Amino acid sequence: MTADPLAFLLSAAALGQAILCVVLLITRTGQDRHRRWLALSFMGLGVLALGPVSAALFAPLYPLAMGLVLVALYALPVLFWLYTREVTNLPDADPVAVSWKHMIAPVSGLAGLAAILSLPAETREAMLFSGTLDESSHAEAVALLIFVLVIGWTPVSTGYALAIQRRLIRHRRLLRENVSNTDGRDLIWLSGIILVIAIIWGSAVILLLLDNLVADLAPPASLGPLMLLTLIMALSLRGLDQGYAFTPPPGRNLSASAAEETETFRKYRKSALSDDDAKRIAQRLEDAMQQDRLYLDPNLSLTKLARHVRVASNHVSQTLNEALEETFFDYVNRWRIEAALPHIAEGKETVLTIALDVGFNTRSTFYTAFKRVTGMTPRAYRETAKKTAG
Repeated sequence: MTADPLAFLLSAAALGQAILCVVLLITRTGQDRHRRWLALSFMGLGVLALGPVSAALFAPLYPLAMGLVLVALYALPVLFWLYTREVTNLPDADPVAVSWKHMIAPVSGLAGLAAILSLPAETREAMLFSGTLDESSHAEAVALLIFVLVIGWTPVSTGYALAIQRRLIRHRRLLRENVSNTDGRDLIWLSGIILVIAIIWGSAVILLLLDNLVADLAPPASLGPLMLLTLIMALSLRGLDQGYAFTPPPGRNLSASAAEETETFRKYRKSALSDDDAKRIAQRLEDAMQQDRLYLDPNLSLTKLARHVRVASNHVSQTLNEALEETFFDYVNRWRIEAALPHIAEGKETVLTIALDVGFNTRSTFYTAFKRVTGMTPRAYRETAKKTAG
């Protein structure tokens, strides 16, 4: 079999990138369990690149490579789910358990591999290289099983993709209830990658069905390897340095606040709180912001605020959510924006300088919060302020 040269080069690059990422992850110091699941995910992505590589370098391995691709396709949704579970878990929590139901998908892929290897070598090569099939019932059964597995991957992967997105939504809600800066911890990039994977695979399934049932719509051989290489590069760009979302992002010093946040997340529970108590706590919160300007602390957490006002963290959270109808994240950032408004209107400092001075860690987060509070961009607000003053 002669492989497409461009497909081979892209697949080889994807395989090399995946191997490099695996090496980097397994040689990292520390006991970050989520890195293990990510390393296995990169292994699975690397296996997807084996087809064109084996076809070009050693054709007899091609059937085995295609069987392994089937195993990888069924294992990857599970691995991404376990990685998401672990990275959003508390650092000192028990490892994410792998229940028996998560083994169903990989075992299904292994069944496909076993079926392919059970065929005689000549039949196997004819089926995978030229697409021809002999009339034996065994070969027909294997072909049917492979087709079912390829199509069946869609509902399996869709279910895991939805579970991952639901987990990430709950994770971001918990972050907003406990920290004032979510930069590098909200895992937006992971949601984006899962969405892109779903779109790519959905398009591939549609093309496969149309190609078999309607007309010859086979995409260029290099398209799949190109998307795979892009996916691996995108995942490595953000995933290699991603720490636990409930601890400080890489390269940032949050001192003891991370441990305090972990304790807060673990202890948070709804509790009975009278209206009078809620009003009293709300006033303490207002005083802490207005008089003590706690919002200027870029690493302000629910625990820090609760300690300052001498109220239990769960009572502060309940007051914010129910009495003030704001998450901790929105409450603190509203105070930061209100403190920034006079400086924005004055226009003597850059937007980034103002953002950092009032407690934000990044310009992008400041812009998002500013638009949410004022309904306009900092530039638009500045121009409106000038017109009003003039």
